[in-house]
Amino acid sequence: MQQNYPFVSTRTLRSCHFEIGKFGEAQLRKQLQSPLYWIQPDRKVLWNLVLVRDYLLNGDSPSHQRLIESYLLTLQNGQSIPSGQTKKKTK
Repeated sequence: MQQNYPFVSTRTLRSCHFEIGKFGEAQLRKQLQSPLYWIQPDRKVLWNLVLVRDYLLNGDSPSHQRLIESYLLTLQNGQSIPSGQTKKKTK
């Protein structure tokens, strides 16, 4: 069964799915790797809703790693990250 991995705006993420403010969103951007969890095609940040939700519920567990692998397989099978250049996370 193939799962859909929609990208949503920061506003949608904050208001419809999680009650996090600007500080919480900034912390997520520091913790979560781009372009896996979020992308920035212009000035607007878009979030991979499925991966962010699973990370917040399960942390970096083995089940979360399997979900990431599943997502990466969908990319190999033709689904693409929404258009736009992304910023790479640096450590």
